[in-house]
Amino acid sequence: MEQVYGLTIRDPYRWMEGTNNSAFSKWLTAQAVEARSKLDASSALEKWRKRLSVAGSSTVSNRMQHRVGDRLLYLHFEGGKQGVLRMRLENGSDRVLCDPNTMTGDAHASITGYSVSPSGTFVAVNIDRGGEEITDISIYNADTAQLLPDRLDRVWGEMQVQWLNEVGIFYTQMAPPGATDKMLNMRVRYHQLGRSNVEDVTLAEAGKSQSPHLMSQDVPQLITDPSSEWALMLVEGAHPEERVCAIKVRELIHPSLRYRCLADFADQVLAAALQGNALYLLTVRDAPNGVLLVLDLANSDISLADAHIVLKQDPDWVLTGITAARDGLYVKRTRAGIDGLLRLEGGGKAHPVRLPFEGQADLIDSDTRHAGMIFTYQGWTRPSTLFSYDPQADVLTDLKLGASSPRDYSTLVDAETAQVRSLDGTAVPITILKPAGYKGDKKTLAIISAYGAYGVLLDQPSFDPIKLEWVAAGNLYVIAGVRGGGEKGDAWRLAGKGMEKHHSIEDVVAAADALTAMGYSNPNRIALYGASAGGITIGGAVDRFPNHFGAAVIHAGMLNVTRLAADNNGANQYAEFGNPNTPEGFKALYGMDAYLNVRPGVAYPAVLLDVGLNDNRVAPWMSGKYGAALEGANSGPNPILLRTDTDSGHFGTSLSQQAAEKADDFTFVEMNLGGN
Repeated sequence: MEQVYGLTIRDPYRWMEGTNNSAFSKWLTAQAVEARSKLDASSALEKWRKRLSVAGSSTVSNRMQHRVGDRLLYLHFEGGKQGVLRMRLENGSDRVLCDPNTMTGDAHASITGYSVSPSGTFVAVNIDRGGEEITDISIYNADTAQLLPDRLDRVWGEMQVQWLNEVGIFYTQMAPPGATDKMLNMRVRYHQLGRSNVEDVTLAEAGKSQSPHLMSQDVPQLITDPSSEWALMLVEGAHPEERVCAIKVRELIHPSLRYRCLADFADQVLAAALQGNALYLLTVRDAPNGVLLVLDLANSDISLADAHIVLKQDPDWVLTGITAARDGLYVKRTRAGIDGLLRLEGGGKAHPVRLPFEGQADLIDSDTRHAGMIFTYQGWTRPSTLFSYDPQADVLTDLKLGASSPRDYSTLVDAETAQVRSLDGTAVPITILKPAGYKGDKKTLAIISAYGAYGVLLDQPSFDPIKLEWVAAGNLYVIAGVRGGGEKGDAWRLAGKGMEKHHSIEDVVAAADALTAMGYSNPNRIALYGASAGGITIGGAVDRFPNHFGAAVIHAGMLNVTRLAADNNGANQYAEFGNPNTPEGFKALYGMDAYLNVRPGVAYPAVLLDVGLNDNRVAPWMSGKYGAALEGANSGPNPILLRTDTDSGHFGTSLSQQAAEKADDFTFVEMNLGGN
């Protein structure tokens, strides 16, 4: 027991913390064996394994599509395997560039991203070889599929390289080997093809004299554009705001390089795009639904105060993304979870892009050297389609590189939207995926999914055959757009951030209560689901409202957030949740710490905690501590189980991994709440 900023902290399972903790590993292994034996004993498991395996293996999907001239690259998923990087030429020919499924000695290799040189000749591929999301980058000649000898190491899987030209590469490298927190002290470096990595030049690094000033938790990334003489240094982190600095490309390798910083985190810039000398910024400062600004970088005295508004805030539409093309700027926006696209001409005139149905545009790709764009579009029961947009003809063309469906779910599943009232009366958007023609039955099993952090929009149409199989079997799947997300703009995010995190918890419980009030289910048939930061939301619901639902599944959950300072990637989360080293921050974190808020003598719902043992985002000991606390405090008969996956990190990277995990999730719900 200890006193921290006036609060009494009881932390009996702190011994579980730390990396390479043999005592915790032994305990977790025993827990995993017990969970596996109970799941395997359920008659529902084989049913779900077979059903989801068929759905996963028969789904063909293409992701990360990118067009360069007459070349279209994409990541191809088929047969439940890892994605294969392919390239299609304008003449229709198609070839494999990189197949991680065939890499000798790398049984768990996967591609997390890639970047193409300006001419399309070279492709830099991020390859994760152990499920840790820490990748090395291999360079391929796209014309010959030949692997070049260059290899860049320690790059976070989400960080693709940027090209200076056909031989120069900028990349963000993680901390040196042996660092306690691998997510701290990242640096931007320059590599020239054919040269040793020892010769790579560092362009930005925490604690160094180069502008912009970087804190250890900042993530710097250099952005270039083939038609601009400018480059952007974006400083990011586990928060939506970006610091934006500009520099001329020709000055980047100069020994006394100096960036011109135009926007700081307080300016609340969420996205930036270059088009020649024009710098476009999407900001939510004093405008929670977003405004679009433009700055002329040719003016050496320009500041953010001189920016011109090219798109005003709209009370109905929330701006969520921008990308530049030769013919103008393309803007992504959302209203009530449904996406819209705008094309802004040079004069600022906005032209809506006509979309084929109500859905989500989850990728937009354009090139300032060419007119138009490509984008993917999907619905709740409609698989992703890759469209090409011709601005001159105002026509969409299906490029046939989206996704297929194992079956036609539009005849099996209906989507119903609703607004439910939270504890304070706030209207919270939800979408209910239900069997076609469903009229309501209080015996129906329901899973409610929620997240509520970083301004992420969860309640948007997305095609997922695994979720749809749950519904097609006669159940409900509900997506709750709780506060902390971005469903209603930045004000919605702030309403679930820091000291306001309790709203996220109350909102998901309101969704459960609404299902009961609608006659769609009852508390004993409802399960909650959350992953990562969604663990705060679902763990808090288990702590505070255990009688409003019957089970919870938490994947890689942030469940002991007062201990962020002890976690890999912990310091990176302070901006979103609170700094445990300050009184105000610790108080906010204590309020949302699911582990510390477990109460003895309470009959808790059944809880399944799922972790990947290679997780570099959220430490498995957070789930371990929470599970142990629940087991010790639980006065009821419901089980608390810990499932582990030795081959995955924060999430599984193939459809087969995802299908196996969800088969266990659905089995756990059925074995504790009763099957149909």
